[in-house]
Amino acid sequence: MAGQEVSLKQTTKLQKIWVGSKPYILALLIAFGITGAIIGLLGYNVLKAYQTLLFTSFTSQRGIIETLKKFIPLTLTTYAFAIPFKIRFFNIGGWGQMLFGGTITAIVGIALAGFNLPAIIFIPILILVAMAAGGVFALIAGFLKAYYNINPIISTIMLNFIAIYFVNFIATTEPWKAPRTGHPMSLKLPEAARLPELFGQIHFGIVIVALVIIAVYYLINKTVLGYEIIATGINPDAASVYGIKMRRTLMLTFLIGGALGGLAGGIEVMGVHQRLIEGFALTSGAQYGIFGILTALICQGNPLGVPLSSIFISILLVGADAMQRTLQVPVELVFLSQAIIVLFIVVLRRRAGGSFIQ
Repeated sequence: MAGQEVSLKQTTKLQKIWVGSKPYILALLIAFGITGAIIGLLGYNVLKAYQTLLFTSFTSQRGIIETLKKFIPLTLTTYAFAIPFKIRFFNIGGWGQMLFGGTITAIVGIALAGFNLPAIIFIPILILVAMAAGGVFALIAGFLKAYYNINPIISTIMLNFIAIYFVNFIATTEPWKAPRTGHPMSLKLPEAARLPELFGQIHFGIVIVALVIIAVYYLINKTVLGYEIIATGINPDAASVYGIKMRRTLMLTFLIGGALGGLAGGIEVMGVHQRLIEGFALTSGAQYGIFGILTALICQGNPLGVPLSSIFISILLVGADAMQRTLQVPVELVFLSQAIIVLFIVVLRRRAGGSFIQ
């Protein structure tokens, strides 16, 4: 009897996962079908294009490394949107928070270059600086919403422009700019401020992201603040009646989300470019902030769904670059496919009434 009960529970769980996964499978089939039809109409080899798109990340060591390099900032900018999204507010400023975090990281890293700090001290300082910069930058939008009821969509978009021009200012102004360069960029960070490489290939940011995934899961599912965030998102009026402080919760979600966006910028500056460079927060011609929003919408901001969605989008981005490089298929077709995937997942998930990753 006990064995039958366990077996029944397992079967029920599998059935639930299958039912919840149907919108995702159907959305992928529709999106790839539409994109494939367009690729074929444009005269490209559809099978070759999809083989390149889906398997480039796994067919070489370089493909794996490039996928992980995109996965790191994408996961963090996805959390930057997903955490405020838990209380039904939209942080459109993940890109700006990434830019601001990376810029302040470069400023502090260059300023501390003369102190000859060891890497074990220098790197944690810059990581905390990046998180603080991104968190405070996002907190501006949270504060404006909490105390002046200004829509965070508007304020975060406007803050993005401030971050863009701040990057340009620092990258083209003494004492930070690099001499004799044809592109806006800062001086290089000192060696001790750069993230070490693991196995000589991927930088230490992958470990930081793994710790962030664990921390966010614990925060949302195991802490009082996580309970308050979820309760506020489900019913803000009821949450307020039962003593949850709406303003505090709202501002904390923006602070945490922004801190992770800033961390993405700091990691890119410390681990990939080793300096501030205009365009460091772009990938495949588009910005990580937008991809973070799309990725968060795919998984509904679920803490464990974020890395799964991020690795999927990273695979598509690496495949898109290869597809454009080898077959001359426009990378915009992959962006179109991603938009269709999100659109159909949202619609089909709403009709199905749930998700297997909730």
